[in-house]
Amino acid sequence: MAYTTKKSLLEAIRNGDEVSWYEFYETYRPLIVVRGRDYKLNSAEIDELIQSVMLRFFNRSRSFVYDRSQGRFRDYLGVMIYHCALNIIRSRRKNEIGCGDGELEMPAEDDSRWHREWEQHILTQALKQLQLQIEETTFQAFELYAVKGEAPEKVARFLKTSVNMVYVAKSRATSRLRKIVKQLQDEE
Repeated sequence: MAYTTKKSLLEAIRNGDEVSWYEFYETYRPLIVVRGRDYKLNSAEIDELIQSVMLRFFNRSRSFVYDRSQGRFRDYLGVMIYHCALNIIRSRRKNEIGCGDGELEMPAEDDSRWHREWEQHILTQALKQLQLQIEETTFQAFELYAVKGEAPEKVARFLKTSVNMVYVAKSRATSRLRKIVKQLQDEE
């Protein structure tokens, strides 16, 4: 699947493109799961959270126009996840307490954690894009050496290449990865 920019992905969704919906789901589902865990939701509630967020976005997608001057997409998505999680917690509390008696407190929103999760999300997307842009052996050398921390000599033996090639692969892939990450961050 070719990489699609956020703006063009959102425009394709607005136009009802099913492939873009699938890409959106596959891209943001893991992030929603992580936030659901942050809010101490159980696995059934996390599934409900995913459905709620996707349904809410789907219902708004026909009229949604991404305008960077109005804020970042990650903030928009974060608020949407927060409100859907809040509804799930309210529903749980209502069932536990009775008729909704008592005060409801949503787990504290931790902006630094959300920021770290978003950065990890960007890195994951960048690595997927990098893998599509470079030769398989180069990506394997980079992944084994730079990402997984294997010794360069071990990587070279495994890939049947020279240690120097492992160093070169890491250097080239890292340079390309930085550009991809910057592009993704700029688009957000």
